[in-house]
Amino acid sequence: MKKPKKFGTVTSTTWEDALNYTARDMAHLSKAQRSHLSKSEYRHLYRHYQVTLSPHRVPPRVAKLSAKKLKYKQRIADRIESADRMLMEMDMNVPTVEELMSSPLAKCIHLASNNTNYSGSTKELIANYVHPLFLKAKALASAEDNPTWNQAMNGDAADHYWQACKNELATLEKMKSWEVVDIPAGKHILGSTWAFKLKRYPDGRPKKYKARFVARGDQQIAGVEFNETYAPVVQWTTVRMMLILECMLGLNSCQADVECAFLHGALEPGEEIYMQMPRGFKQEGKCFRLRRSLYGLRQAPKAFHTYLVKALEQQGLMQSTLDPCLFVGEKVVAITFVDDTLFWAKDEKDLTSVMVALRNAKEYGLLLENEGDAAGFLGVDLKKENGQIVMTQTGLIDRIISALGLEGGDIRPKLTPAE
Repeated sequence: MKKPKKFGTVTSTTWEDALNYTARDMAHLSKAQRSHLSKSEYRHLYRHYQVTLSPHRVPPRVAKLSAKKLKYKQRIADRIESADRMLMEMDMNVPTVEELMSSPLAKCIHLASNNTNYSGSTKELIANYVHPLFLKAKALASAEDNPTWNQAMNGDAADHYWQACKNELATLEKMKSWEVVDIPAGKHILGSTWAFKLKRYPDGRPKKYKARFVARGDQQIAGVEFNETYAPVVQWTTVRMMLILECMLGLNSCQADVECAFLHGALEPGEEIYMQMPRGFKQEGKCFRLRRSLYGLRQAPKAFHTYLVKALEQQGLMQSTLDPCLFVGEKVVAITFVDDTLFWAKDEKDLTSVMVALRNAKEYGLLLENEGDAAGFLGVDLKKENGQIVMTQTGLIDRIISALGLEGGDIRPKLTPAE
């Protein structure tokens, strides 16, 4: 991880410098600097940073668990340990590869896109032909990179996640996503939560610690706080087609992540949404009145996709009629998967040009973060070799091996892939 950038001290003579600070700059201000910008003479200029400059914060590693909660956590840990032990000790009659290929499972794999007419139950299929340890591998690989608040704030990466929280709120406030108001009487107040994610390079190394401030969309009232919700994602046939064209035509690629993607979308006229303030930054008797769409809202994906289409078409990238997430321009082609975007062009200068234009557009701009070429798209390492693309996921494989306890020591050998 890169060390945080050091900023100049905000004083009575340099307070104007903060007007040009990025959201990340604001998130790194010291307590004394935040206090200085909160003074009455400057407050009107920084009022949209009410949470970022607030002294009301609960830093990581201060959570205190009661004896009852500690006992509960220990009981859960004991159960997990017991389940792991029983799974490792299971002696299943796993078929040979030849037997597996003649089983109902092989039929389903071979005809995955068609009607298999398999008459057995899903339970029978899984119980007879799939080792139950795959469930443990899936659960651990996912949980490690998507910690809860307590796991994130009390783990080894607590400082990274705490800084990610501050960066997130500063970015949202820079975009004037809400206003802090007194909790109104008789209004429906949505809950809020944090969603943490560790993005990794394909080889498993940490790439970026992310924190998203999320609205509890499950508490929204249909027909009152939201209407339509559907938003498409790119078809995998389109992704494969573009990778083939990259090899055949020698295209250059560029991957970009849209920061605070769902905030680019606007709320529909008449939508009034109030939401609880974020954990770790709450203020007594206060809540947010949203000005923009936010992660977690039921209508947020649709609102962002509508905005994204307008932003790309404004730069000459027209939406395909075959795939709504494929955009074709004179020199650049793009595909979108929610907030991840891939661009291709013959000339790298054209990639840079369209990225800069999208960032600087006044009406439909995007907060794009350049993440290099397509090598790490969605966690898959892509390497071009002799006109071909080699796809690997060594990091995921290593984590699955670790989750199954197969990285060393006393392990039971596996004779077939099914084991």
